Amino acid sequence: MFKGKVVAFALMLMMATSVYAGSVDDCLSNAGLMTWDGTLPPAVCALMTVTICPAADFEYIRNACGSTNDYIWVEARDAANVAIPGIPWSDYWLNACDAAKQLCLCASPIGADSLTGANGRTSFSGRIAGGGCTLSGGVWIAVQGKTIQAKPCPPNTGPLCLNIIVKSPDLVGGPGATPDCRVTVSDLVPFSQSYNTQQGVPPPPGKAFNACCDYNDDLRCNLSDFAFLGAHYTHRCQ
Repeated sequence: MFKGKVVAFALMLMMATSVYAGSVDDCLSNAGLMTWDGTLPPAVCALMTVTICPAADFEYIRNACGSTNDYIWVEARDAANVAIPGIPWSDYWLNACDAAKQLCLCASPIGADSLTGANGRTSFSGRIAGGGCTLSGGVWIAVQGKTIQAKPCPPNTGPLCLNIIVKSPDLVGGPGATPDCRVTVSDLVPFSQSYNTQQGVPPPPGKAFNACCDYNDDLRCNLSDFAFLGAHYTHRCQ
C-alpha cells in the first residue's frame, strides 16, 4: 500500500510539472537577492556568500547576506507576461555563470520554500546540495529547464547572473581538478596548500591563500576551516 502511495504521489508531481512545462518565458521571468532583518522592509542584497555540501547540511541561504531572513526570489511568467502559479518546489536548477567553475550538483540541488503563488513568485532560503567553488561571475537559475535571462531581454541573450559566491569542502574529485559531489581525501590536497594562510599576507613557502578554503569568510584558512572540512568529511549526495 505504501509503495502504491509513493508511485501515485510521483505521478501527481510529474503531472503537476507537465502542466507548466514549456510555459515559462525565460525573458519575462525574473530573479533577485533580498535581505531582511525582520524589522525594516526587505532590501536588495548586493552579495550572497554560501558554503554548500553534497549532503545539503552546510550553510542556509537565509544567512548568506549577513541576516537571518535572506533569500533568493524567482518570478515565473509566461510568454503573455502572465504570472504562473503552482510551480512545484523541485522544478529549479542553478549553476555558476563562469563555465570554468561549474558546480557539482546533486539530483535536487535546490528546493523552493513553496509553490509559486498567484504572482508567480517563490523564494529560496534553505540549503544547496552540491560541491565546488565559484568566487566570481555569479550564479544563474533555471525554472523548468528555462534559464532566466539578463535584462533587458531581448536583446540580451545571456543568463541573469545573481551575485552569489559559492564555496564547498568538495574542492576536487579523485585525480581530477573538478568537484565530484564527495568530500574525500582528494579534497585535503588543495586545502593543505592553503592551510595557515591569510588574504593579503605573504604565505609560507609552497603555500597560497585560496578563498575557496575559507569556509567561515574571515579571509583566513586555518584550524576553524579545517574543523568545517572535518565535519563534512565523507559526505556525498543523499
